Amino acid sequence: MEQMKTLQQKVDATIRSLGGYFRPLSGLARLTEEVGEVGEALEQNDLEALRLELVDVLMISTCLANQYVTNLEAQHETLGTVNDDQDGSFYRLVYEAGQIARVMNGYEGDKPPKAKDTIVPIGHSLARLQRELFRLARPLQLDLLTEIDRTNEKNLKRDKTRFALTRDPITEETIDHFRSATGSEARLWGAPVYEENQTIEDNMEAALPSLRRFLRCASIEGIEAFVFEAPMERSRSLIEVKELADEMGRLIKERTPLDFKDSPYRLEVFAPQLGPISPYHAEDDHRMFLVLYVD
Repeated sequence: MEQMKTLQQKVDATIRSLGGYFRPLSGLARLTEEVGEVGEALEQNDLEALRLELVDVLMISTCLANQYVTNLEAQHETLGTVNDDQDGSFYRLVYEAGQIARVMNGYEGDKPPKAKDTIVPIGHSLARLQRELFRLARPLQLDLLTEIDRTNEKNLKRDKTRFALTRDPITEETIDHFRSATGSEARLWGAPVYEENQTIEDNMEAALPSLRRFLRCASIEGIEAFVFEAPMERSRSLIEVKELADEMGRLIKERTPLDFKDSPYRLEVFAPQLGPISPYHAEDDHRMFLVLYVD
């Protein structure tokens, strides 16, 4: 379903223009609300309301997919959604919403999964939930991917100042800086932009909430790396790059439960001092980057 890539881009543009993404658990609450409204429309046999609510569920589920850097096109190809002809089931829709909530509570809430639990990635459950939306829309002759354009326009007009929006690790400018400097196309989360009027300790502290979330979900959801940045003029020496990277790495180790010796993570440094032939070269006159990869 090639349209899913375009859908994710359109939803992302809408959310960014509104100020940013919701906190994930707030997004989950909105998803639950919208699924409940689908149930209400079905119970009342209100077909017009059902059309609107199915689109709303598609919208918020795509927001959540973006926040976990899910490739919905690939997920739907795996599910065979484009050739699917099963009838829709509200029960299955509710089930998939519950699966999403179960895993998100482990990532973002207070209920970590049991050691023996098999965790289904949120990205996969979101695609399964969306497949159920398409099934429910089919007898209504409703093209959800067309209708969502109207929803995006409505949201831009209605929600401009309606919600308290927060920063999110997929919208941090650090990611933009890193991509511009390296050409990376990896699936990334990022730390807040480095504030030069604050200490390195304060800057690393600001990144910790997102970093701890990353450590809980990255390997399951396929998020490839977490990017930090720090000021580093091109004129500075490679020794100074190493010293700053070592200090940032020390702070990460001190303030997270991460033991690099036995964990599937590694830290890499990207800096302008590493020449253009190096895979760790960053074409940036003023920054270096410390990147925590999931192996």
